[in-house]
Amino acid sequence: MRYGVCAGIGTCEAVAKAGYDYIELGVASDLIPNFSESEWNEKRALIDAMPLRPEAFNSFVREGKIVGEAVDFPALTRYVHSALSRAAQVEGKVIVFGSGGARSIPHDFPLEKAAQQMTDFLNLCAEASEKTGVVVVIEPLCRQECNYINLVSEGAEWARKIGLPGVQNLADTFHMEQENEPLTAIVESADVLAHVHVADTGRVAPGKGSFDYTALFTILSSANYDGRISIECNWEGDLEAQLLPSLQHLKSTMKA
Repeated sequence: MRYGVCAGIGTCEAVAKAGYDYIELGVASDLIPNFSESEWNEKRALIDAMPLRPEAFNSFVREGKIVGEAVDFPALTRYVHSALSRAAQVEGKVIVFGSGGARSIPHDFPLEKAAQQMTDFLNLCAEASEKTGVVVVIEPLCRQECNYINLVSEGAEWARKIGLPGVQNLADTFHMEQENEPLTAIVESADVLAHVHVADTGRVAPGKGSFDYTALFTILSSANYDGRISIECNWEGDLEAQLLPSLQHLKSTMKA
């Protein structure tokens, strides 16, 4: 298992010192897909100087829409290809597709049309993945954050529908808890599971809540999952002080 943290470039030294294997940066903020090559080269220099590789990226589409009347598909095409290309340049392996605002279905918009737009977008991701090797993982989001693809089981259905290796699924324990989705959904989607996000109950750091990580690791073992696990939480204060205890809590419960 590989452990990482969703954080910014400036925290990477502390993340590395605490013993994590990688850092998960942001697509929009760190790969800057819509910015020029010269601006990207400046950002890339900062990423290349980090002590850890950014094996994963989140916050995929922050501006614009993926479904609805306002979709600009040519712009999305340029953005996706740029994002995956730049991720590959800095040894990125996974891009997390949450993007709740971009993929939420507008009121009274036809569900069938939204489904076709989502299909087009995910096929675009699969095409860009084939060129770069970077995998896009669908992140099911709770209903408070998005009205489309809320369950791990739904994300798995979409990944299977696309049926290409460049589009897989993600399990996020916070969103699963919010939706009362059982951990067994992870086993049922094991064939397309490529990334995991964790937070303790209440979205606090691992070990500061009541989430049953021993049960989670038992489930992940049953799913034969041995990939990346990123902490995505509200650190509530001193991030650096919490990094090591959070990692120790994950590792100790994995072995329990």
